Amino acid sequence: MSRNLQQSGDFIGGFSDFQMQLLATMRQYGVAGLLLGFGLFWSVGGVLLTPSMKFYIWLIAAFVYLPSICLLIARFGDLRATLTSRPQLWLFLFLFVWALISLRWSNGDESHMVIVKRQLLLLSMVLGWVVWGRVFNRQLQTLLIIWGGMAGIYSLVALIAYPIRHLERIIGFGSFMDNPNPAGYTIGFLLVLSCTWWPQRNAPRLVWAFLQACSLAFVIMTGSRGPLLSLIAVACVVMLAGTHRSYRWIALSLLAAAGALFLLEPSLLQRGDSERLELIKGALALIQQHPWAGVGLSGTYAVSAGGEIFDHCHNFILDTAVQYGVPFTALWLVCWSWAGARAWRYRNQALGMAVLMGWVFATVALQFDVFTLFGRARAMWMVVWVPFLLCLCLGKVEAVKATRGAARSV
Repeated sequence: MSRNLQQSGDFIGGFSDFQMQLLATMRQYGVAGLLLGFGLFWSVGGVLLTPSMKFYIWLIAAFVYLPSICLLIARFGDLRATLTSRPQLWLFLFLFVWALISLRWSNGDESHMVIVKRQLLLLSMVLGWVVWGRVFNRQLQTLLIIWGGMAGIYSLVALIAYPIRHLERIIGFGSFMDNPNPAGYTIGFLLVLSCTWWPQRNAPRLVWAFLQACSLAFVIMTGSRGPLLSLIAVACVVMLAGTHRSYRWIALSLLAAAGALFLLEPSLLQRGDSERLELIKGALALIQQHPWAGVGLSGTYAVSAGGEIFDHCHNFILDTAVQYGVPFTALWLVCWSWAGARAWRYRNQALGMAVLMGWVFATVALQFDVFTLFGRARAMWMVVWVPFLLCLCLGKVEAVKATRGAARSV
């Protein structure tokens, strides 16, 4: 993805470059920065590696929440510069406070103090991620490559084990990935974030292409239509906006494969809308009951479809409107649209193109499945948060550049 990584020509050179980046992180932000770098890796990669949700959250607390808080205190000037250069963060902070205030009318049973603590820890992660990522763009690009390689290896293992497990639809391993839908969204999302980087030499390129193909095969074999539609949307956007010919060839191949899949597997279309229209009607009725304030953070609601009762409506925008009201949702859509516009602006860069593809994938995915804005950590949380955070990391703050330049001159 970065020019240095592409010029290395193989994975050994990339690993050496990664070691240099670790040393740069230590010099700039000390131990807290290094721990946070691992924590950011774990916040996404841990979804694939963790044996249990509790273990995942323990490591998040140790390597994300605590280092983020330390880093924000020690480098408050960087946080101030970030807030100055990213006015969209102020809108996010306003929405964050709005969500906390909505606890006053929430009908949830969970303790408000527990919810507030969880959300403040989430805020520390968001601010720590942005402060770290806007300075260490190269390290951020390396993380995307590592996540993509992990997704490919994970998919390969799942594909090999698939006949032994006697499953109708392929799933992953562990508590996060034990359902076809989260598994498909997770692997598909990591695929689009990493596919803008390709080694220069033929042997590593073949290995990388094989891992990417394994990820794609995994998504297809989950039989989940949401991730497939999201990948098709990404391919369409790349056909129009791709700045390199290789991007267009990959996108064209993906579209051809998708067309063949829907022809060879007509059951994908025969499954209908899975009661999505009924769920949408139920959600709209709830929004009419609470149009301005919603049911509140951590509030519960129920919609019926197909003779079943659901506590969600399989649509992120409608769920946000039910939870927090229409005005809140409109402001969040402003934040989300800004993120897409910023990714488009930086599409000529490898990182910017990866973020744009991730944003398009997420925008489509949010229309079809169970995503929540503020909630417990789970496999699909990254589809909502990672594109937004990565967009905030695109570009660098001039004040920080000037400070670093002055330090070098001294």
